Amino acid sequence: MAIVADEVIFSKRKTISIEVKADGRLVLRVPNRTTQKRIAEVLEIKADWIRQARERVLRSKASRVDIVFNDGESLPLFGKNYPLRVVDKPRGGLVFEPARGFSLDKEYLDVGRQLLVGMYRLQTRQKVTAIAAQVGRKWGLSWQGIRITSAKTRWGSCSSRNSLNFSYRLALLPLDLVEYVVVHELAHTRHHDHSARFWSLVGEMMPDYQQRRKRIKEVARTLPEI
Repeated sequence: MAIVADEVIFSKRKTISIEVKADGRLVLRVPNRTTQKRIAEVLEIKADWIRQARERVLRSKASRVDIVFNDGESLPLFGKNYPLRVVDKPRGGLVFEPARGFSLDKEYLDVGRQLLVGMYRLQTRQKVTAIAAQVGRKWGLSWQGIRITSAKTRWGSCSSRNSLNFSYRLALLPLDLVEYVVVHELAHTRHHDHSARFWSLVGEMMPDYQQRRKRIKEVARTLPEI
């Protein structure tokens, strides 16, 4: 059976790239004016690689441990795991303390997921704002605002007006990978594309960005669903 892309993105790029997302979706990024015939040819040539990549993704997804909010369970935050304690009436329903971890009111178990998402939103906003401020000052980059989203397939984005958007799921990543996402989006405030000039700027700001970019794809496949 012929492989069909779930999404094809046309842009000013010069080459065709193939990406298998963490959910198994196949995304192609192609130059403008690329014909459907050429797309089909590339998919046929890369068919074996695509099938193997999808199998790896599905195996990783099957091995993920879902968060169930049991007492003593570990919850991730910026690359570290902290214990969850189910207790009587902590302040605000769910509390996080670096030295003690997470404390969840046992009467709020049924809304634990919503409380944790709220916690991740807050932690992500604080972290990306601090990183953006530091990097922006150093490189003379500015933005119009920061918004925390619920995106599951995009870690971040930059609007044409230089408004930065970041997924709350960044809270699940190690801090050095969060830094890469922030640097990537800040570079878009100067170059709103993925041109050579854009990647050159990213490389100046973060010389090891290629390693971090590779790791973020690997880590994403192991993250719990939340």
